[in-house]
Amino acid sequence: VSRYAIAAIWGVESDFGHETGKWPLVQSLTTLACSNSRRPQYFRGELMAALKIADRGDIPLEKLKGSWAGAFGQTQSLAVDLDGSGRDIVDNAAAALGSTANYLRKSGWETGESWGFEVKLPPDYDGPSGRKNRHPMSFWAARGLTRVDGRPLSGGSSGLMLPAGRNGPAFL
Repeated sequence: VSRYAIAAIWGVESDFGHETGKWPLVQSLTTLACSNSRRPQYFRGELMAALKIADRGDIPLEKLKGSWAGAFGQTQSLAVDLDGSGRDIVDNAAAALGSTANYLRKSGWETGESWGFEVKLPPDYDGPSGRKNRHPMSFWAARGLTRVDGRPLSGGSSGLMLPAGRNGPAFL
C-alpha cells in the first residue's frame, strides 16, 4: 500500500495522531446502539468490541475516546500490531499506520492504480452517480462522459463522484 496514501489518511483522520476524539467511546457507542440510528446492530457490535478491549486491558477505559459517532483511533482502521507491542492502537503511530495499510489491503488496494481522474459531463447529464454505483468505462462513455485531458475512457469500472453537485467538477 502506498505510503503516501497512508500518510494522507493519517493526516485527514487525526492530524497525524494529534486529534483522536474527546468523547468517551463506550458512551458514544451505547447511544448509537440504543438510538434510532440507521445501523443499531453495527454499533452494538462495535460497543461489544470496545468493552472487550477494555476488559482485556488492551487499552485503559479512560483512553477509549473517539468521535461522537464512535470513530476511534488515529486512522479508524482494522487494527494490526505492526511493531509487536501487543497494545495501544491509540498512541502508537506504527500501529495506526499498519492498521491503515491493513484496512486498504483488505478493501482491495491495487498497487499502481490511480484514485481516479476528472471527467466532463455532457450538459444534459441525468444519470447515476456515487461511488457504490460502479459501471464499466464503456457505460460512462456511452453516456457522453469524457476525460478532461482528452484521453479515452478505458479499463476497469468506476463510480461517478460529484463532490460539488452536477455543476461542479466530476470524477470517475
